[in-house]
Amino acid sequence: MLSPNGGNAQVGCGLAAKRIRRRWYLYFWEYGHRTSPRGRSWVYVGPVGQPRTRERAAALLLAYHLKARDELDRRIRRLLGRAGRG
Repeated sequence: MLSPNGGNAQVGCGLAAKRIRRRWYLYFWEYGHRTSPRGRSWVYVGPVGQPRTRERAAALLLAYHLKARDELDRRIRRLLGRAGRG
């Protein structure tokens, strides 16, 4: 997610299909994961084209965006407080 000290950080997530042994698999990636704040972390979602894979991908994307929104709201409150407007 975002750097805790307000420094520059890569923010983002996405989905990528990877071909392994002639089959396609879907992976979710995100920047700034807890174990690797500067790199991209990958999570296996499932085989491409499966309804369960699509559902899991949507859930991962939603969770990431909700977490990012909460983090941004927290930072905005902190900055407003420092500026004497909160």
